[in-house]
Amino acid sequence: MAEPERTTSFAKNVEGLQHEESALDRARALRDQFAHAQNDNQKQKETETEKPPAGSQMISQDAPVLRPTPSGPMRQMTDRQAASTRLGKERGDAEKKNDAAKMAQQFRSLQGKSHDHEHDRDL
Repeated sequence: MAEPERTTSFAKNVEGLQHEESALDRARALRDQFAHAQNDNQKQKETETEKPPAGSQMISQDAPVLRPTPSGPMRQMTDRQAASTRLGKERGDAEKKNDAAKMAQQFRSLQGKSHDHEHDRDL
C-alpha cells in the first residue's frame, strides 16, 4: 500500500489550531494581570509595615534640636546689634522716601512755572 502524499508540515494544513484573541480574551488577561499586580502590591505593603524603621534608635533619639537661646548679657548684645541694623535699614528707607518726595515736589513746582508763560512776562 502506498502512503498518501504528505506535506512537509502537518500543522499548516490543520484548520482551527490558531485561536484568534477576542476582546473578551484580552479583557480576561488584563483582569488577571491587574489582580496579580494588586496582590503583589498588597504583599509589598505588608512587608514594609513589618520592617523595623531604618537606622539606629540612638540616632532618632539624639536628633539635633534647637538649643535654648542664652539670656542675660550674651543675648542682649546680639539683640542690640539686630535692632540697630533693622533701625538703620528703616531710617535709610525713610530717608530715600523723603528725598524722592522732595524731588517730586521740586519737579512739580518747576513744571508749574514753565507752563505759565504769560505770568512770567508780567514780572
